[in-house]
Amino acid sequence: MRKLLLTTAAALGTAIGLAGGAYAQGYTPTSPATQAPTAAPVPAPVKPPPAPNVMSGVGGQAVPEKTMGQPPMGASSTVMMGSEASPGSFVVHLNGRLNFYAGVEGDSAQVVGSNKLDNAEFQGYIRLYPGFDAVAANGLQYGVVSEIRNPGSTFTGVGANASSNASENTLYWRRAYGYVGTPDLGRLSFGQQDAAFDLLQVGTFENFNDGAWNGDVENFIGGGLGAATGAGVTYPFADVGNIYTVNRLLYMSPNFSGFQFGFSFAPNNEPLINTEGCSVASTTCNRLSSDASATSGTVTGVRYRNIIEAAGNYTNTFGPLGLALYGGFYGGTPVNSTAPGAIHYDELAVGAFGATVSYAGFTVGGHINFGDENGLWDLMPQGGKPAFAYMFGGEYATGPVIVGASWFQYQYTGDFQSAAHGGPSTEGLETDHGAAAGATYAVAPGLALYLSYLYGQRHQVGFNFNTGVPGTANNNTHGQVFAVGTVLKW
Repeated sequence: MRKLLLTTAAALGTAIGLAGGAYAQGYTPTSPATQAPTAAPVPAPVKPPPAPNVMSGVGGQAVPEKTMGQPPMGASSTVMMGSEASPGSFVVHLNGRLNFYAGVEGDSAQVVGSNKLDNAEFQGYIRLYPGFDAVAANGLQYGVVSEIRNPGSTFTGVGANASSNASENTLYWRRAYGYVGTPDLGRLSFGQQDAAFDLLQVGTFENFNDGAWNGDVENFIGGGLGAATGAGVTYPFADVGNIYTVNRLLYMSPNFSGFQFGFSFAPNNEPLINTEGCSVASTTCNRLSSDASATSGTVTGVRYRNIIEAAGNYTNTFGPLGLALYGGFYGGTPVNSTAPGAIHYDELAVGAFGATVSYAGFTVGGHINFGDENGLWDLMPQGGKPAFAYMFGGEYATGPVIVGASWFQYQYTGDFQSAAHGGPSTEGLETDHGAAAGATYAVAPGLALYLSYLYGQRHQVGFNFNTGVPGTANNNTHGQVFAVGTVLKW
């Protein structure tokens, strides 16, 4: 992990150094509904703008992409602090959003045995964003940011009618953290929140529709009827819940002439919880640092600790041309079982780079991840294959409309044989492909329409995606969905 960290840092420094030291420019959304950049996807200025903007914050912190995944204009978000508050003021938020989709889907796991899924379905969710932003008389900015969700795609309500399912629709905290900082010193935040690794990334092209393969429409494909993950591909990039639901400390620097950096640490990969401790013998203990249980490692091995992240980006405009560069590192230490025959895991050590170029409303670029991980930011079993993912994409924004398309490939160890399957050897390297195309139209402030198409394909020799165990059948799966939808944000 140290070697990969040093390599990533060196390459990042070289790339940023070549970019020069010009002054960074901010961007403004095409409308409050889309929050899409009109030029290069770059962070906002260091000082908050006169009008509220969820893409701004102390030190210029911003999420360049996945903007529709953030709260509406004026709401507390994962990246905003103090944008509505003036010195000596205190602003309370209770914002939210409601998404609705109508989709038609088909995949290779849609029919299993005599069971079959419908092609057409309605989906959606509602989320709330309570919090506050404040600025003391001396300029200190502080506040709380949180996000409440209903179960969404993970909901498995019981019963034969809507009433019984609705009664199981409980709420939970997806993000919850506090922050303190100043425009000159940067920001320190603490709690269940994003890491610097995903906050500063560029080149994943999630502005159109609701986020391409990292939005909501992919849930139409899901896991199918099989016992495994079916036709749903694994999205390999950083802005996913496996990373942003960790309870961590995060420091984000101010924006220095287009450069910004962030560093974060978490003692383990648990969310924000309050506990007096747990049994040392418990494999579910969040503080577990040594495991002597006689398990295969498929449960205890997924836990990792001492998580460190470091990332930086450089953004600038050169006349009509916009440029954004990014590099980062994400790592953690596994809690391996010391029991004889247990599967052991390598350290989590992932580097990433991204770049975009923008001109006259067009943005093109890409992003790569590489290193020791498996699947959705899980640990790689020893003897497994290091992961490698890359994406290419493009977007065009004009007035209230933004259209885009992207394609990614992700190679990783995939399923591996547990002790019950005869040992730690892998069945074969898994390869996932995902293509996305779509558009967003901002009808009015807080109201937008979606159009989306996704296609995904998975392949792993020796693993049956429908049954979830090794086998020669169903080694290839595919799925596609066409959906229209809307979002209302307040």
